[in-house]
Amino acid sequence: MDTTFCKILVVDDEMLVRQGIIHLLDWEGEGFQIAGEASNGREALELIEIQRPHIILTDIVMPVMDGEELIRIVKGMYPEIEVIVLSSFSEFEYVRSTFQSGVADYILKPKLEAASLLAVLKKTAQRIPQLQHVDWRSNKRQSADYILDKLVSGYPVEYEAEALQAMFPFPEFVLLLADTGDDHAAISRKEEWLESSIRSLLQSGGSRVAFRRLSPLEGHVRFLFNLAVEEREALMQLAEQIFAAGIRTGMFLNLAVSRTFTELEALHTIYADELLQLLDRRFFLPERCLLVDHGGEVQPGPVFDQEVFAAELNRQEFDQAFTRLSAYVSSMSGRRDMGVSEFKSLLCHSIFQIIGMLLQFHYEARALDDSKYEYFRSIHEARHIRETEERLLQFLQDATECVTKNRGGTPAMQKILLYIDEHYSRQLTLTEVAREFHFNPSYLSNYFTLHNKEGFNEYLNRVRIGKACLLLKESPSLSIAEISSLVGYSDHSYFTRVFRKLMGISPSQYRKG
Repeated sequence: MDTTFCKILVVDDEMLVRQGIIHLLDWEGEGFQIAGEASNGREALELIEIQRPHIILTDIVMPVMDGEELIRIVKGMYPEIEVIVLSSFSEFEYVRSTFQSGVADYILKPKLEAASLLAVLKKTAQRIPQLQHVDWRSNKRQSADYILDKLVSGYPVEYEAEALQAMFPFPEFVLLLADTGDDHAAISRKEEWLESSIRSLLQSGGSRVAFRRLSPLEGHVRFLFNLAVEEREALMQLAEQIFAAGIRTGMFLNLAVSRTFTELEALHTIYADELLQLLDRRFFLPERCLLVDHGGEVQPGPVFDQEVFAAELNRQEFDQAFTRLSAYVSSMSGRRDMGVSEFKSLLCHSIFQIIGMLLQFHYEARALDDSKYEYFRSIHEARHIRETEERLLQFLQDATECVTKNRGGTPAMQKILLYIDEHYSRQLTLTEVAREFHFNPSYLSNYFTLHNKEGFNEYLNRVRIGKACLLLKESPSLSIAEISSLVGYSDHSYFTRVFRKLMGISPSQYRKG
């Protein structure tokens, strides 16, 4: 029986669109085969050279290289390849011009559904000379690759168990995932190397293990193993051999091996919910490693005590707070109980807290504040726990230098500022503060200006107006007169004058804005 397939390349910058098309049909059952997918014209050209598809199904508006340029190049270099354009209503006139380049047909995305797509593809395939003999009637059985691709992707599929029984005669399954770090177009050679290596090792060992290569996705090469119960240890030894050889030859960055499972219906859960999460945890592990899911719950490690950390910052115990944060990050190496995003978010929040407290206590932290988004970016872009430690260490060194410079002046000056921040709502006076700290009022006035570069009354007003701004925005039920009293002004009109002087607008205008 002739098994020639019409090979399709799907090109669209939206992954959901590509995946929707790929899982829209029983492709091989209809005589077609997905040769690959690309997110722009440049990636498509790389794949075309490798796969030589019969038909390209392409979007028009894409980054890097759009569909119009792709069509022009393809028709110049590979005139035998047919092209079908995907477009929206708004692009119709734009698409019309592509017919001058030899486009076979077009499909509107809003109308994209299985029957219409299949009709256009079959009409186009019949124009291709080497496919004239293909039977385009829909009487072909689902292929094993089609069934497995549906199962691992989580799309519903009905199939007869007998269709896979001969291929998978043993009771247990294991999924192996190689992270190559490549895009789809560059992954083919590594797939072939892995398959050849696995086959060679299995033949030399004589084990009761079968395997099948699944379609690659997002830089991951995937193999499904079917094995007898007694072969679990042998499979792990094979994985270790493949890992050692693959790392040595630069074929992949990491190798992940799932727990054993007995039902193929669990394939999507094993891949998406377990193996990808396991691969994500490589951030906390050695840069290149063999990751094995043994099943069972992951034991939680130490939790970062954010309340104690915040209290230390509030007491200006910066050495203790910085040491606490640094020690926690160091403890994360080898951990598997926290997601990378959660961990990085915690670090960025901690940096934000540190900068905020330094500013609150009047340290010269403006440079840190101006650079905070650069610190956030560097942490989010870190590829490994060691890189994160280096970035945090640099920040803590900068923060420590800021503390050492101590813009707030002497420890006595810092205590005075803290006292004002805590008692601003009272009828606070220079004389009262001087008495509290055993200063002569006149001396305190000069001392305050010398070490704070701002007079006592100016500073007190700025603190009060800052608090008033928060209340105006966050407490709409409070009247302006009530807010005036809460922040320490007994005279409502005086409060309004001070507010307007510092903020440039009245309290009521600020609230409305």
